[in-house]
Amino acid sequence: MSTPADLDEQVTKVRDALHALRRTLLDLERTYAALDAHTLDVNEPGDPTTAPETLESAVDALRAAQDTLGIADADLDVAKRHTARLTERQ
Repeated sequence: MSTPADLDEQVTKVRDALHALRRTLLDLERTYAALDAHTLDVNEPGDPTTAPETLESAVDALRAAQDTLGIADADLDVAKRHTARLTERQ
C-alpha cells in the first residue's frame, strides 16, 4: 500500500523532473534563438519557407511549450501544497 508520504514524494519527483525538463527546454530555446538565420537554409520537403521564418516558428513553438509546462508546474505546486498535508490516521 502507498502511504500519503510515499505519494507526496512521488509528486515531488514529478515536479523535480518537470523543472529539469523546463531548464532543458529553455536552453534549447535560447540556443535556437541565438542562431543566425542568414547562415541557415531549409530543406525541400514541406511548404515553401525561408530559414528566418522557420527559425522564428521553431523558437515560438519552444516558447509555447515552455508556457504550457509553466501551467503544469503551477498545478503541481498546488497539488504539492495539498499532498504534503495528508497523513495516515493514528
